[in-house]
Amino acid sequence: MKILFVAQNLQMGGIQKALVNLIKELQIDNKYEIDVFSFGDGILMKEIPGKVTVRIGTLLLRLTATPFSIVIKNRNFLHIILRILCMILVRIIGSEMFYNILFKRQKEFDNYDIAISYFNDVQKGYFNRGTNQFVMEFINAKRKIAWIHTDPKKAEFEYSSSHNSYKNFDKIVCVSKACRSKFIEIFPEFSKKTYVVYNFLPKEEIMERSNEYTPFEKDKINIVSVGRMENSTKRYNIIPEICKMLKDDLITNFKWRIIGDGPDFELNKQIASKLDVLDLVEFVGEKVNPYPYIKESDIFILTSAYEGYPMVIGEALILQTPVVTTSYAAVSEQIINNHNGIITDMAIENIFVAIKKLLKKPKMIENLKNNNKRNTINNSISLKQFSEVISLEDGDYKKR
Repeated sequence: MKILFVAQNLQMGGIQKALVNLIKELQIDNKYEIDVFSFGDGILMKEIPGKVTVRIGTLLLRLTATPFSIVIKNRNFLHIILRILCMILVRIIGSEMFYNILFKRQKEFDNYDIAISYFNDVQKGYFNRGTNQFVMEFINAKRKIAWIHTDPKKAEFEYSSSHNSYKNFDKIVCVSKACRSKFIEIFPEFSKKTYVVYNFLPKEEIMERSNEYTPFEKDKINIVSVGRMENSTKRYNIIPEICKMLKDDLITNFKWRIIGDGPDFELNKQIASKLDVLDLVEFVGEKVNPYPYIKESDIFILTSAYEGYPMVIGEALILQTPVVTTSYAAVSEQIINNHNGIITDMAIENIFVAIKKLLKKPKMIENLKNNNKRNTINNSISLKQFSEVISLEDGDYKKR
């Protein structure tokens, strides 16, 4: 079976890592011939197995798919100018026409048994989209599948444009049961072709890589958060505020490290500086291998406004690090409250209270960690879900 995965880029990120993990799993028994077409490149390209054919977009498509902050960091004046011109043009002619022009400049692709649009469009954005359009209009495949990695309601999927985007796909895959339910609430007419495939997690690889280096001395209670530094969804800007609240309460027996880069990196450092909490929070930046930080930390904290099925939660559980998380749609599919982690609502005050309780009663952290030692995370369910989705013939849909 010949499968094409279409991605926006292979930069460090949860969706990108999920794609790499899926491809690695599928390559284990060599049942599939896999190609990847990524609009842009990125650091995770080197993680894709050597037997997989990877194609990258033309220059303008690469620049469009690369976060502007990274384009600026690369300091190529011509690329910066071209990226700015693309940003102007897409606002004039609209995303669909803009991407259509870029896609027409791509070389032709082979025919495939299955073509998968692995990135869902970011709503209300000009960029961070296009994989659905490319698969539907520019690829010949017997079956076409779209992936959704987010909570469609929280991400504000607009009915008309999203309906047009998904109506012609043979299958639609959501990364959690909760996200599937949310999607079907908006699009009940797609219920019979919408399925669930959990993200794959390479447990043995994660455990092995967690021992590659020692990231810090353990002289305090260590807290870690990992993800793209983007405040509108990940809300990393509230971390300095929580640290300030703890400091005002005379609780300073911790160090909170944030692993990741993104457009709000410098802004969040400035917030921490203004609140005088740089002694409590450290902005580490991007790490290709963040697992030693997760393993050596006592608490993993997720502050997101919404998520689909976050990879980092599964990684923390594999490394037996207790989790404090906001109540994203699929949280109960990963966390048992007060067993392997603590679930709070979105309010900053509630996150503060949950963290404060753990910092004042470290025995609670140890109990959560001990419960995590009995986790049975593996890819058997995900692999079964994936196999069922790609094996179903058109119109032969099972209730899930």
